[in-house]
Amino acid sequence: MYYLGTDIGGSAVKLIAADEKGNILTRRKYTADGSGERLENETRIMLSEAGMTAPPAHIFLTGAGSDISENRFKDIPRTCFEEFGCFGRGAVKLSGIDKAVIVSIGTGTAFVIADKNNYTHIGGSGVGGGTLSGLAELTVNTSDSAALNRLISEGNPAKVDLTMGDICKGTLGGLAADVTAANFGSRHISHDPADIAAGISNMIFQTAGVMAAFACKGTDITNAVFVGAMSEIPEGKAVLEAVGQLHSLTFTVPEGGAYAGALGAVLWGLERENIL
Repeated sequence: MYYLGTDIGGSAVKLIAADEKGNILTRRKYTADGSGERLENETRIMLSEAGMTAPPAHIFLTGAGSDISENRFKDIPRTCFEEFGCFGRGAVKLSGIDKAVIVSIGTGTAFVIADKNNYTHIGGSGVGGGTLSGLAELTVNTSDSAALNRLISEGNPAKVDLTMGDICKGTLGGLAADVTAANFGSRHISHDPADIAAGISNMIFQTAGVMAAFACKGTDITNAVFVGAMSEIPEGKAVLEAVGQLHSLTFTVPEGGAYAGALGAVLWGLERENIL
C-alpha cells in the first residue's frame, strides 16, 4: 500500500509516492503547464518506472494549482490541504528539526513557524524562483532552469555585487569585507551572463536568508530550514549557510527539499487517517 502526494505550484509540479510511515518511495518533477491530462500522465510514468502497478490508497494534494486535478484519478479518494502546513510538515520530516522557521523558496518565498506539530504562516516575499527566471529572461535571454543552473555554477556574484570591502577599510559593525553591501551595486559591474545569473541567484538566496534571520529575532528559534524548488541549486546552500553564520543561526537545506510540499500533504493525510 502506498499514498500519492502532489504539490502543484505556479512553476513546477512535484509528485511523490510514499509508504504509511511517510517515507518517499519514488518522486518526479516537471514544469507546470496547467494541464490535468499531463498531471495524470506524469503520475502514471512515475509509478510505472518505479514498478508500482496497483493504484494508490489515497491521493493527497496541495499547491495553488491543485484544481487541475479535478476529474482525474477517478475512483481514488482525494484530499486537498493548504500548502503552508504541507511544506512545514515536509520540511520537518526531511530535516529532523521540529522547531524552526521553515522557508519555502518556490515561485515566491513563504515563511512558516514550525513548533512541534504546529505550523503558523507568518508571511512571504515575491522574491523567489519566478524572480530568477524573469530577471534571467530580461538580462541573459534564458529562463530555462538547466541553462540557468549552469550559468550560476560558472558565474561569480562578487563581480556584480558591491561588498563591504569595496566601500570601507577594515570592518563596519562587525561585518566582514566579503559581506554584500548592495546586490548588483558593483562600481565595475560584469556583463558576463554567468556573473549576472550568479548575482540574481545570490540576491534571491540572501533575501530569503535575511528574512528568515529576522523572523527568528525576538524568539527562541535558532534554526531555519529551506525547502522548495530553488533549494536544489547547490550554490544557494552555501549562500544560506553564510547568512546563517552571519546571524549566529543554523540554516539547513535538506536533500529532497523540492518535494517538501508533496511529502507534507501525505504526512498530513496520514495524520488525519490516524495512520501516522
